Amino acid sequence: AALGVPQAPVTAPSAVLVYERQPLRIPVSCRAADLEAAGLLCSDEEPCRLFLELAGVEAVGPKILITGNLHTSAATLSSIALLSEDAGTTWREPAPRVAAAGFESIQFLNDQQGWIAVQPHGQFPHDPYLLGTANGGQNWEPLRLWSEEGRAGLLQQFHFNSREHGWSLVDRSAAAAGYELYETLNAGASWMLRETSSRAIAPKWPARRPSDWRLREDGKLKTYELERRVGDSWRRM
Repeated sequence: AALGVPQAPVTAPSAVLVYERQPLRIPVSCRAADLEAAGLLCSDEEPCRLFLELAGVEAVGPKILITGNLHTSAATLSSIALLSEDAGTTWREPAPRVAAAGFESIQFLNDQQGWIAVQPHGQFPHDPYLLGTANGGQNWEPLRLWSEEGRAGLLQQFHFNSREHGWSLVDRSAAAAGYELYETLNAGASWMLRETSSRAIAPKWPARRPSDWRLREDGKLKTYELERRVGDSWRRM
């Protein structure tokens, strides 16, 4: 993982996790440099508890992508994504973890083209961007909303209705800049500001239909369970 926005496409790491009817455990190594960058003082005498937070799940055919972050009670340490291409038996991280950021919402247009919202965190949310793939998650291209860095902003929603055309809604009210709507005509490679408002902007696209996949927290076991809709009920996968 690297601080800030990656400058080049990122390739999937090779480590694979295999589901064998027991909860998967996400590998984590606590590096002093990452903790210091997050402003954390953690030691053997006073350790910092680390939490996994999963925020989104998207599926197309047997391909399932889950996104989230790793954080302490005081700071976000890194993003995390998990991809299965066999309906949940084997999992890998399709993109390197990004320090001090979270992977948020996801959209797959088909089994090859998809996007992940990336939200850096610090004293305030800033410089949101997307990661885009055109080869099913093998490689991810950083897609910036803005050419300059250091702008406060929270990526509320994004939506693509074709391979090239999409929208993004950004909340910049924390910087007294209101709300902004952006449009892309080239799959997210560049974005054009289409609307600004002091009030929240309504999406320009219809609501997505409810997903057939969901994440459910089990507080007693301290796990997330991945479930799939089967008829009118949900089945743990």
